[in-house]
Amino acid sequence: MFEAEPGLIIWTWLCFGVLLALLSKFAYKPIVAFLDSRAASIQEELEGSEAKRKEAEDLLVKYKTQLDEGRLEVQKMIEEGRAVGEKLKREIVDKAADESKGLVKKAQEEIDREKKKALMELQEQVAELSVQVASKMIQDTLQPKDHEKLIEDALAQVKENYAKA
Repeated sequence: MFEAEPGLIIWTWLCFGVLLALLSKFAYKPIVAFLDSRAASIQEELEGSEAKRKEAEDLLVKYKTQLDEGRLEVQKMIEEGRAVGEKLKREIVDKAADESKGLVKKAQEEIDREKKKALMELQEQVAELSVQVASKMIQDTLQPKDHEKLIEDALAQVKENYAKA
């Protein structure tokens, strides 16, 4: 079956040693250099991806912060808009109330003027009637005392009517 031949073993070991020496001299350094460069490039890629992951996380935090600030800004703008709207509403209502009061005051003043004008016209008419009555009575030969009494009575009646109004 299997017989061990010492010459074959020596030659096999000798060939193996020569092959190992040639490989270590010519192939081992390039293979190790290739593997080292490959390991270094993988390490650089890992470090680069870690840096990019960290940068992405930082950007995410930054964007979330900006988004929160934007929400706060929008909320603030909404509140300011509401406040301005309420202020305008109050101003409009106050202005309308003031204008309403002014119109009522003007109407009251106009009523008072018309009332005074009507009373003045009434006094003039009463005076004219008094003069007419007096002239008729004078024609019937009144005494000066009677004439004065009639005028005083007419004026008293006009004052009384004016006081009632």
